[in-house]
Amino acid sequence: MPAEQRKASNTGAEVSESSPLSHPASSEPIDAAVTDRFGSLDVRAQSALLQEAFEASGSPELDMAVSASAPRRRGILARFGWRVFKSALGLGIVVIAGVGPVQRLLELSSADAVINARLVSLRAPIEGKVERADLFPTIGATAPKGRAMLRISNSRADRARLDDLQRQVDQTEAERPVIVKRLSSLKELHEQISKQARAFQAGRIRELEARVLDLKAQASATDALETEAASTLARTKGLAASGFQTAVAVERAERDEKVAAQNQRSLNHRLFASEVELEGARRGEYVGDSYNDRPSSLQHMDDLSIRLAETESELNVYDQRLAKLHAALDAEASRYSELSSVVLSSPAEASVWEILVAPGEEVRKGQDLLRLLDCSGTIISATVRETVYNQLRLGDNAQFRFSGQSKKYSGTIVRMSGSAAPPDNLAIQPTGLSSGGYRVAVSVPELATTQCAVGHSGTVVFNPSAAGSGTLQSLREAMSFFLPS
Repeated sequence: MPAEQRKASNTGAEVSESSPLSHPASSEPIDAAVTDRFGSLDVRAQSALLQEAFEASGSPELDMAVSASAPRRRGILARFGWRVFKSALGLGIVVIAGVGPVQRLLELSSADAVINARLVSLRAPIEGKVERADLFPTIGATAPKGRAMLRISNSRADRARLDDLQRQVDQTEAERPVIVKRLSSLKELHEQISKQARAFQAGRIRELEARVLDLKAQASATDALETEAASTLARTKGLAASGFQTAVAVERAERDEKVAAQNQRSLNHRLFASEVELEGARRGEYVGDSYNDRPSSLQHMDDLSIRLAETESELNVYDQRLAKLHAALDAEASRYSELSSVVLSSPAEASVWEILVAPGEEVRKGQDLLRLLDCSGTIISATVRETVYNQLRLGDNAQFRFSGQSKKYSGTIVRMSGSAAPPDNLAIQPTGLSSGGYRVAVSVPELATTQCAVGHSGTVVFNPSAAGSGTLQSLREAMSFFLPS
């Protein structure tokens, strides 16, 4: 048996022998003595004493000692148990209150972040005076796409070119009827000459046809004379051979026969020439010694045809010139309309962010008039420390949460720039953010479609995908074990 247990047993035996428990006659001294003696022992001695008392068989003194020591033990357990409970509660509070900041410290988060959106600037396309449109805009007013916002009118717009074109159009339109009238007269004269030429051709054809018929009749008569002369020559030669005719008669018959043959040949040539002339007349070609190849009527008609073609060409030139002048006039009128008055409409559904002019104010070309806030391109503008900036890459995931809220909105890094980056066309310039010289733009589609909370601040927590962030990720996962997600 160990020394401590032996000591406890001896001490317990000693108490048992010398204790007033062995004297049941006096209960009050026993209770006081047992309580004082039991309270002066340590825990191990008290345990040994209780063990020995339980082993005793029904000792009334032991029952009295146990009943006297029970309230004392309950007081000790209550005192130490409450202390343990308070220590555990304090340790839990420390863990819960401390893990959160440590986890926030290990997160790659922004120094400052704000919801931002791009601005649409309406600039003056011309010089002039600002006038009210359908409704003059006010700060914060909603501007649907295509709604007229402002009107600029310029009474000093140059219209010299427009007036010059109008004069040319008027002059051309005034000259055109003269050409049309001349063309009509030429057409009428040409028609008359054409009728005259056709009548001459028809008369000439009939004349040649009659001549051909006459020559054919003469050729028939000459053919009969030639036949008679040939038979007379044959009879004369027969009579001369029998001695009934003289040689003179034979010579005269031969002469008559040759004259008849030559007459027949001459008529055939004349008939051929008349037929050739007739065929030419039918084709409109005139062949003869007494006139030219074309009669004067046809020559006059040819001259009229040339003049008619020239006049038609001149009219076509006028029409083309007039068409070009009208096109130039319309273009110049449109240009003058744009220079003299213009209505500025909203290019997208937005809200009025800034008004830079007032009705009646003179503006110059290119001057800013209005700035509209287009919430369809909502992004998060955040500034980060250099150590965080160097761990980020384009396309990394990020989460945004409003200040004082726990809901998170997922997004993606779309742009990274340093402090030397050019100014952005945004409603809130990143240079106006508090700390951090490195800028990160995060696209959050859910914010762009649900609300236009430009100017609301919050925090962006980044989830970099670059190598080297594994240690921080492991620490964050270990810290997240103690906190709810």
